[in-house]
Amino acid sequence: MQMKKMVTFCFAVLLFLYLPNYSFPQPQDVSFSNGLKIKPGAHFEYFSRMMTWDDEQHTSELKSTIFALNIELEINEGFSISALAGYTLSNYGSLVFRQLPFSVELDVGDVGGYIIGAEARKSLLYTDAIEFGLYGQFLYHIGKEKNWDIPGLSVSGTLTGKPTWMRAAVGPYFSFTNLGAFAPYLSVRYNKLWGKFEIRQAIQTLEGTEEKDLQSKGVIDVTLGSIFTLTDNFFFKGEVHILPHSDGMDLGFVAIAAFSF
Repeated sequence: MQMKKMVTFCFAVLLFLYLPNYSFPQPQDVSFSNGLKIKPGAHFEYFSRMMTWDDEQHTSELKSTIFALNIELEINEGFSISALAGYTLSNYGSLVFRQLPFSVELDVGDVGGYIIGAEARKSLLYTDAIEFGLYGQFLYHIGKEKNWDIPGLSVSGTLTGKPTWMRAAVGPYFSFTNLGAFAPYLSVRYNKLWGKFEIRQAIQTLEGTEEKDLQSKGVIDVTLGSIFTLTDNFFFKGEVHILPHSDGMDLGFVAIAAFSF
């Protein structure tokens, strides 16, 4: 139920960002082009998030690398939406499953999978020097099945795991717009990652299934980024994400190269 509420909330935020009539009036001396800009590009991301499970009694570190293609549609200079799709490698660290026919501590390793997502950005205030607005993102990752042999048994036994995770981020951003080709920005976002890791154990005629609910420990995301405009049609965007929590700090890095026409 909590997951359904989170997904509904994320889509509501993205819908709000999509509706241009709800924006604050722009300054009269600033004019926006009504022409549509299409910006295809390549998206690379790496992040490390501390995850809790078993009612927050245990923790493990999720490390994920994303390789994706993205396309951004800039409706005007104050509003854009984008979508991405690609491949992900996720390492869930060490997970303990106790309710199978035999308990097992599994060093999961890298699990491949696919990812899709959507983003929206809406400018609320724009001047010659600064821009202030709202940003929203939703990502959905579907992991592929992975098999492990169970060592130390007199008979053969296997484990089959399949993970999924979702990430929702929303918050304001503040950007400097008077530095030419260099446009740095700061964003403080609510950034929640949650998911499931389902494992199935089979030892001859014995079978059992167990599922772990995973929740990110840190949810406040301080994002430092910048857009570098290299030519009139090509730009590069880089971001650093910092997510503090009681056990330390999570980090993330994003690099996007794209062109517009």
